[in-house]
Amino acid sequence: MSYPLLFLTAFIIALSGALMPGPMLAVTLGYSPRYGWKFGPLAVAGHGFLELALVSMVFLGAGPLIQARPVQGVIGLAGGSILIWMAKGMFAMKAADHAETDRQDRAGGEGRALVLGAVTSISNPYWTLWWATVGLAYLSMAAEKGGIGVALFFAGHICGDMAWYTLVSWAASRGRDLTANRYYRYLLVLCSAILLVLGVWFVIYGFKILL
Repeated sequence: MSYPLLFLTAFIIALSGALMPGPMLAVTLGYSPRYGWKFGPLAVAGHGFLELALVSMVFLGAGPLIQARPVQGVIGLAGGSILIWMAKGMFAMKAADHAETDRQDRAGGEGRALVLGAVTSISNPYWTLWWATVGLAYLSMAAEKGGIGVALFFAGHICGDMAWYTLVSWAASRGRDLTANRYYRYLLVLCSAILLVLGVWFVIYGFKILL
């Protein structure tokens, strides 16, 4: 596989995964109208830092450990609990005074985006499982091209995520004028409900594995 094709296929695989609804999408939709279009790229940056650490672990031989059922069970329980807590926080935002909280929140929006990008990744057991299986197989193929191949694979993967979530964040932030009315509150309720459902699903997933 040539270098350009390696980058392109990694980009497409990442894009196809990013298009699937999940915690990251719910968080990006819920917070972008308040923080602006930069929330999506910054959340992907936080996701990318964590992903780089996980890729390094998998590449160095931690794949079987991550695939272990007890580990997946613990990730499911802990991650699900985190998402439920995040859903509660997002739901509470709908009742806040948006004019005041908007001024307060935008100042720390960059840090929050980075943290939430990482948290929504590590709280998803399917994310770690994907890297321990499909990601590991692709990493092995990329490694045949040496360090450049691995770097291109990771760059393509991150660019796929970045392209989609920048678009989502930009589109959500275009509705910025909606932050003061009921439509934005409906969006917050919807996104918090998605996080709640995913959180409960992950907790059940973790319990089933451990029991």
